[in-house]
Amino acid sequence: MTIQRSWFETYLAAFNANDYEKFGAYYAEDMEFLGLSASLHGREAILDFYRSVEKKLVETVDLLSFVASDDMIAVEIRVTLDPLEDWPDFGPTPLVKGQRKQSLVFLFYDVADGQFTRIRSARFRRIEQD
Repeated sequence: MTIQRSWFETYLAAFNANDYEKFGAYYAEDMEFLGLSASLHGREAILDFYRSVEKKLVETVDLLSFVASDDMIAVEIRVTLDPLEDWPDFGPTPLVKGQRKQSLVFLFYDVADGQFTRIRSARFRRIEQD
């Protein structure tokens, strides 16, 4: 499969819309997620994590850079977190209701048979709010 940017943008749109069925279809059953806020294994564990996150914050991702080969995607995204409640023990940084957090993040997606098998995430820089 030749990975197209439009295919990936469809995934991000579903992620931003909390369309678990649509963005979950991109995840292999035994997918591994290695990120700042969690390390998870398996599609259902990852979707359950995002369902719990959705109750506490609105997360929006914006694609800034995209590079792909036949089996890997590398992206730079801007992550915006808008907390709906205080979350003092949130992975990378405590969150306070009403206090927006933004950062630039690099993500690497391993792809096989049209699904993500592994996602690795690394925050590059926090964006300071005015």
